[in-house]
Formats: sequence, C-alpha cells, structure tokens
Amino acid sequence: QGSVAGSALVKPAAWCKVMLACTEALADIARSPHARDALSIMHDSSTRSADELSSLKSLGIGFPCKMGDYDECSAATGLLASAGLGSVKEVQMCVLGLLGKSGLPRPEGGGLGGLCLPTSCGPEHLQSEHFRKFLEETLESDMGLTDIGERYLANLKDTVDLSDSTSAAFTCGSHAFKPDNLSVIVAAITIVLLFLLAIATVTEYWFPRLHQMLGKLGPAFSARRNLNRLFDTGRRRSEFRCLDGLRALSMGWVVLGHELAFEGTIGYINPFAVFPPTGALSGWLAQILFSSRYAVDTFFFISGFLVFYSATNYLNNDASGTKNQIDGQWVLGYTLRRWLRLTPTYMFCILLWWKIAPLLGSGPLWFHWKSYVELCNDFWWTNPLYINNLVPFGQGEGRTCFFHGWYLANDFQFYLITPVFLLTYQQSRKWAAALVVFIACTSTVAAFLAAKSSGWSAADLDGGAVAEYDRFGYIMPYFRIPAYLIGILLAMAWLTFHPKLTAQAQLDEMVPGMREKPRQGRIDPFMATVIETVGLSLLLLCVFGGIDADQYKPCAYTMWPQGRVACGSGPEWDTTERAAYASLTKPTWSVGLALLCWVAFQGQAGIVGWLLNHDAWVVPARLSFGMYLLHPLIINVWFQKQTQFFRWSTVDFMLRFFGVLTGTYIAAIVLYLALESPCGYLLKHLRSTGNRTAPPPISLEKPGELSSLLKKAEEQIPGEREGLHKKHSLYHSVEVTPDGTKE
Repeated sequence: QGSVAGSALVKPAAWCKVMLACTEALADIARSPHARDALSIMHDSSTRSADELSSLKSLGIGFPCKMGDYDECSAATGLLASAGLGSVKEVQMCVLGLLGKSGLPRPEGGGLGGLCLPTSCGPEHLQSEHFRKFLEETLESDMGLTDIGERYLANLKDTVDLSDSTSAAFTCGSHAFKPDNLSVIVAAITIVLLFLLAIATVTEYWFPRLHQMLGKLGPAFSARRNLNRLFDTGRRRSEFRCLDGLRALSMGWVVLGHELAFEGTIGYINPFAVFPPTGALSGWLAQILFSSRYAVDTFFFISGFLVFYSATNYLNNDASGTKNQIDGQWVLGYTLRRWLRLTPTYMFCILLWWKIAPLLGSGPLWFHWKSYVELCNDFWWTNPLYINNLVPFGQGEGRTCFFHGWYLANDFQFYLITPVFLLTYQQSRKWAAALVVFIACTSTVAAFLAAKSSGWSAADLDGGAVAEYDRFGYIMPYFRIPAYLIGILLAMAWLTFHPKLTAQAQLDEMVPGMREKPRQGRIDPFMATVIETVGLSLLLLCVFGGIDADQYKPCAYTMWPQGRVACGSGPEWDTTERAAYASLTKPTWSVGLALLCWVAFQGQAGIVGWLLNHDAWVVPARLSFGMYLLHPLIINVWFQKQTQFFRWSTVDFMLRFFGVLTGTYIAAIVLYLALESPCGYLLKHLRSTGNRTAPPPISLEKPGELSSLLKKAEEQIPGEREGLHKKHSLYHSVEVTPDGTKE
C-alpha cells in the first residue's frame, strides 16, 4: 500500500523486472493519445520542481511548495481504465523530501514536491541511475511522445535531479495498513468493554434484577455511577484543591506543545511565517509553546507530593491505632497496587496506538505510522515493565514504543524508590529532608556537567544539540528526578508544620457539600504575598527566560548551534549558558510551584489561588491520565491524514488546538467509563475484601466541637442529621480531648 526510502534491497533479477515494468508504463502513457486525459490530470496534480528550485537556495528551513494534489492524482485511475493500456492500471502520489536518503526525516524539514506516477514506479526506481538514464534517453530521442507526455517526463526528470542535489528521498503510495490477528483481538476487547458499559447502564435503570446478576461488574461498568463519581466536586481535600488546577492546565499545555511539534514534523507551506527570525515563533507568546515541557515537571512535582503525603498518612494512621511498618510485604503491596492501577489502561491505549490507529487512515503522510508500529513490534514489552525510558538506551523518546510513555516509566521508577525516603522520614525528618535535597542537587549538578561536556541544549531550535539532549538527557530518570523530589520536600514541610487536620477539614472529607473555603493559614499576610510573588516570578522566568535562543533561524538536525552557521541559540548563548538552561530551569520551575502551593494550601494565594482552586478543574484533572495517553493518537490520526502541508496562522493553530483538546477530552471520558474507573472499582473491591475495618475516629481539639459541627451540617443540609448519624457514625466516635475528658 506504500513504500518509502530505505526499503530492503531487491534481488538484481527481480529489480530489473520491476524497473522494466516502471519504465514501460511511463513510456506507454507518455506516447498514447488515449491516455491524454489521464496524463493531463497526473501532470496537473504534480508539482513543478524546476519553477520552485530557486526558492530552495534561499531557504534553510524547508521548501514552501505543495506535495502535489493527492486527491486529483487518485482520480486519474478511473480514466486510465478507459485508455486500454495494459501496463498502467493505477496511479499513486510520490512525495519528495519528507525523508532523506538514509530513511530518516530530512534535516531541513518539510517537503520538496510531489509526482503522480504509475503504481509500478516506487522510490527504489526514482532514485536509481538507470531511471535517470531512461528519462534522458527518452526525452532526447524521437519516440512519438505526446506534447503532454513530453512535459510530464521533463518535470519528472527535474524532480529526480532535485532529489540528487538535496539528498532527499521519495515516499510513494497511500501507506495503508491491513489488520492482523492482534488487531482483531484488540477490536474485540474494545467491543466487549463498550458492551459491558452499555449492558451495566441499561440494566441498572430498567432491569435491576439482571443488574444484580452481573455482580461487581454491574456497579463497576455503570455509566451512572462512574459519571457521578467523575463529576462529583465534593470529594476533594480542601487544602490541596489547587493541584487539580495545576494538573488540568498542565495537560492542556502538553497538548499545545505536542500540536506544534507534530505540525512542524509534517511541515508548513509558509515557513517564513512560522520560524524565526521573521515568523511567529520568535515572539514572546511563542515561549508559552516552547515551555510546554515544564508541564511534565509539574506532573512529577504533584506525583511526588501526593505519593509521599498519602503514604505517610497511611503509615501513621492505621485504623487499629498502631503505625504501619515499612517492610517487604508493605513494599510489595505498595508496588503492586500502583502497577495494577496504571497498567490495564496504559496497555490498552498502547494496543489502540499499535494495532487500531494505523487502520484509521491513509495518505502521503501516513508512512509515519510505519515507524510507530515497528517500534512497538520490537519494544512493546518495555512498557508494562516501565523501563521504556531506558530500553533501548540512548535513542530518545522518538525511538520508543508509545513515545510519550517515557513519562510513566520515570514516574513509576520514582515511585519505586519513594519508600527509601519514607523509611528515612520515619527515623528522622531532618535526615530525610537532607537526603532529598542532596539527591536533587546532585542530579542537577550532574545534568549541568553532562550538558556542558556534551554540548546539549534544551532550546528547541538548536538542532543536533537538542537531538543529543533528547537521546541522553531529557527522558533519563537520574536527570528528571529533581521535580519529584521537590514535591516530596513540600510534603515533608506540610506534614511537619501542619501535622493534623482541623475537625472542619475532616468533616469536609466525609460529608460532600460541606466543604468551605480552605482554613486560613498561619503565615503573615505580607510574607504570604512575598512567597507567592517569588514563586510566580520563578515560573515566569522559566517560561520567558529562553527567548534569546529563539531569534535566529532553526538549526537542522545535523547542525549544532555553536557551528559556523548562525542558527538557534548559537549567536546568543555559549555552551555554559545552554547547559545552565538545560539543567537549572526544571528544578527552578519546581521550586516556584512549591512556593505557590505553600500559600495556596493555606488559602492565601489570592486570585491565583482562586483560579487554581476552582471546581471547573476537577473533571479535567481526573481525566488527565486518559488525556495524556490518548492525545498523541488523536493528533496523529488527524494530522497524518493530511494531503497537504499546514499553512500557519495563529487563528488556525488555535482552532486545531481546541479541536484536538475537545476530541481528547471526549475520548478520555469514554476511556474512563469503559476501563479506567471500572478497573479502579474492581481493584478497590479486591483490596477491601476480607479487610473491613472501622475508620479512625475524628480527632477534636476542643470539647463540644463535634456537636457544633453536626449542628452546622444539619443547617447546611436540612433533614440529613439522621443520615449523617447512620452513614458516617459520627455519634459513635469517642475522642479524648486535651484535658482528658471524653466527648
């Protein structure tokens, strides 16, 4: 269904046969008057390489032409059927310049043109010396070519010559995939999940007895239960509501950055309007796009905080009143729970990416899916083991199965070593904090030294320096851990200075709808403003501090910014500055988040806190796992089906962004209802079976506090006092107050 450069070499005899078929087809179609109409369409749908060749010499970041008219070329097949040519049955579009002759994406990006050719002609023919000699001899000899045939072959020769002068390769065909056995199995699993979702929901409303017969599968796959849980905004800890805002905004930021990356991979027909020094990406607002990589550090920061905080609370608040100990059994359960919670949804999305998505389209750009599929064929097993950031080593995220899964691998690896910090924290809080700071600083210094010695750069337009950083630095856990550790450090600080919740906060957790504003903090208002200002300043510094690196034309993948050609950050930054940018910005970003969260947790972050605490972020935050897994699939299926390069305009870019975001949001809801939430419910049921213990009593600091809280609950939720009594057993709690009396 398609072919690309770098295909396996054909045996000499077979190659001569297919070469003869190609040249015979071209000769017949160029001479036959009956094929004039079809050849006119083929010529019209091809680009004119000779006319555009002068533009190539003055442009270093792409070639501003079309890739040919793919749809018009396809229309020529029907006309060829009536021409009666036995050597030409169908045609295909061959695009020049999407790949180099090495089989990798061309360093300059974009494409150089397109040709509508018989299907018997492929990249291996167009790039051969025999084919060039055939074109020269045919055009020079008197072979009875029609006028349109002569023009068609002349343009074909110009395009082939352009391939030689630019070391660009051809990709031909629709690149369509055919389903295999595993594709059928994945499709069947998807249908079964959707069927369970439908049957559980329908029976819950109209056939309750049948719903009961489903056992735990009934409530697990009930759309009503799962939607109520998804949209319930009363289940959040009041102090930490800002984390929902950070998570939701970061997920949108990831989608924004990936949209730009994928569009740039495909190419623009107006690159001067996009890239520096004249394009939109040289402006201040473009730094928001380039800085989207900090969204992943936000995820690491949030994960470190929540994992350490929740694990510490569990270890210190066993229902029996005794502390849980960190031993081998606890670590095994701790690890297994995480693996079971993530892996079913994760692997299902990988199967969709690997076996279903490639079947959803075709076109001149669809060949990118070939490399995605081949990588999963070879390395799918690394993903459930969460080592796909290390195997294959030194290949970067682009050479792994489900490339964005590197984040989950890092996060799981950080999760595995968290018990070391928990155990140290149980022994000594000071030593635990010192250990976290030491490892974070060591990682940062190591990243700086590695970047300086290897010439790495995190500035997106620095070509080869960025490619090397992606391979050996960007996805490596020992360089990405500082953000996670700073999250742990914030959890340690919060547990130290806020060891207990007030009774109001505990009641908020148990009674949905009773949440009030976060309790007022213990920081002086002026000091809280200073902390917030410093935190926001650090965040803005990270976002906009790299603008100097984006004022010159981008470096090609094979170019380095410190070379003789002025590109990327080369004219503005030296090796030390690039190393500092690559190594220091991520910890700086995380420190800024920690300062902002410290005041937001205490309700003292002003309008920023109000924005991050808003209930509008609850649902997107809960869907962020599914959105992260699915958004590259949505982007690639949509973008790779294009038959032309993109044309840049800010309005079009933002409309595509909101389209991708909306599609990802809807797909994540379906994934949540059909798999993520049911798996979580079944896992929770398995964990709770045989381990039913009463919840710990509420700790009250003042006599009479429980009565006043229950009175407030009855006032805010009239008629629910008896329900509260039965559901939450508040009246059955016996607490010892500070003065020794019971209440």
